[in-house]
Amino acid sequence: MNEMSDAEYNQAKQKELWDRAGEELKVFEGKSFLEQFGLYMLRVQMYELSLKKDLMELFEVPEEKADRMNLASILRYYEKHDVRAHPILYANLTEIAQQRNVMAHEFLALAGTASSIAGEAAMHLYHKDLNRWAMELELAFQQYLMLKETDMLYKDYGVKPTYPYPKYDDIDE
Repeated sequence: MNEMSDAEYNQAKQKELWDRAGEELKVFEGKSFLEQFGLYMLRVQMYELSLKKDLMELFEVPEEKADRMNLASILRYYEKHDVRAHPILYANLTEIAQQRNVMAHEFLALAGTASSIAGEAAMHLYHKDLNRWAMELELAFQQYLMLKETDMLYKDYGVKPTYPYPKYDDIDE
């Protein structure tokens, strides 16, 4: 039996990741900007729900507590309770949580304002951002799924989770 080298294995996994993400992103094709925005927010919620399910099933977090968590609070929970996971999960959660907050709280308002001032050229820039963030989200979600499928997600890789944003009680007034 011919075994794969580490480089070949990594290359095959990268191809699998891109193929899986590309397949999931096909749902965006032919959709309007608002429909794509809605699909992005739905996918973020699917990622969030998967992580909440992990918290409940693997770390015995009560459902009521997990239900109130968003991506940032899940990352804070990992840090506070020293939940060890693959380092890529921490990096992805940090980036996706930040993007999700922008998308949920200001993206549409800024896109609308920019398009009324600068027209279609401004909307093209916002559409590019939405497409890029959708790709980044899908890659993160697929990495999470692939690590989980191979039982490599929640292991101690010697990296502690860190929450990169200031906490309200840490800010001096």
